[in-house]
Amino acid sequence: MITEMPDLPEAACRCFDPEDIEETGCVCGDSERVLRAIHRGEIRLTDDQREWCFREIDRVEGYSREEYALSDDGDLANTVLCAWTDFCRDKGLL
Repeated sequence: MITEMPDLPEAACRCFDPEDIEETGCVCGDSERVLRAIHRGEIRLTDDQREWCFREIDRVEGYSREEYALSDDGDLANTVLCAWTDFCRDKGLL
């Protein structure tokens, strides 16, 4: 599902309390952790990363890059996460 990803910075896991992360590890992949950090405003997108987000949005039925062209980084990152979730629901994975 994920298209070729540009270089993304590292981001800390925020899935669980820090104590739980030490015990179980993070369940999020690298790209999900970065998108969540972008959504929180901790990381800014480069032009290449924004284009990658648009490609990810375009891959999911019902989403269109044109609708999100003026989105700020946080909203764009959140839209990618929502699109991924909708894709998984459509395929019966969730």
